[in-house]
Amino acid sequence: MAPRPVTWSARVWPGGPQVYSPLTLGRRIPLTPLRRVHGKAKTVGRLVGLVGLAAPLLLAGCAPQSVTEQGAAIGRLYNLFLVIAAVVWATVTGVMVWSLVRYRRKDGDDRLPKQIHGNKYWETAWTLIPLVIIAGLIIATVRTQSTVLHQQPDPDLTIEVTGFQWSWRFAYPESGVGVVGSSRRPPELVVPADRTVHVRLRSADVIHNFYIPRTLFKRYAIPGTTNEFDLTFTETGRYDGNCAQFCGFGHPDMVFTLRVVTAEEFARWVTATGARSTPDRAGTAGG
Repeated sequence: MAPRPVTWSARVWPGGPQVYSPLTLGRRIPLTPLRRVHGKAKTVGRLVGLVGLAAPLLLAGCAPQSVTEQGAAIGRLYNLFLVIAAVVWATVTGVMVWSLVRYRRKDGDDRLPKQIHGNKYWETAWTLIPLVIIAGLIIATVRTQSTVLHQQPDPDLTIEVTGFQWSWRFAYPESGVGVVGSSRRPPELVVPADRTVHVRLRSADVIHNFYIPRTLFKRYAIPGTTNEFDLTFTETGRYDGNCAQFCGFGHPDMVFTLRVVTAEEFARWVTATGARSTPDRAGTAGG
């Protein structure tokens, strides 16, 4: 006896077409429509894509906690910009999505929406609001800049920092201590916590950039120019520093370590280091 041919049938249900497959007992079991499967897969794929795009953006908005008073002011300004930008983005995106959903074209409705010329009140509002926001951010920026660039007339400590190809020299003129690094032996900058440190930054050859990420602050070292600024460290510890300006083949070697210690530890370090370290010329260390 020849086998019965395999047949398929479809019925229209309120939820959509249902596909059946014949079984040997003649029963019909509904299978999930392919259209629904593909639709769910697309939805999941879109959600995954959105998360993948949002994650780098959120991570890019993160900044390290500053260890200086000046960096803390910069961090507060940064957070203010970030919050305002997030509010603006959420507002614009929310209004846009609501408009797309609320005024979308409905099936069978071919009529044009009500045509209007404009609304002077709304147009005035969305012109003034950005102006007020920008003016507020400018004022906050100027105030923060004044705080960061302010120099104490009588700092607790003065350090002369000189960048050269390819390392750093740190000189403490008040105590006669000097630390000179090399590409093979990165130098260590030692400063006391809770003291105003005045930095005189110079370059012996090309343009360098003095950068300590945990300070949220960096300055150029330009030949023939002295850049001066104050830093007040609030936390003890070790922090990485480097040159943030490409200055030649040895640029990756222009790294150093910042060590923030208590005032008592700094005094002991100066005493122990002063006898065996004298600043000489860039790239060398006197004995």
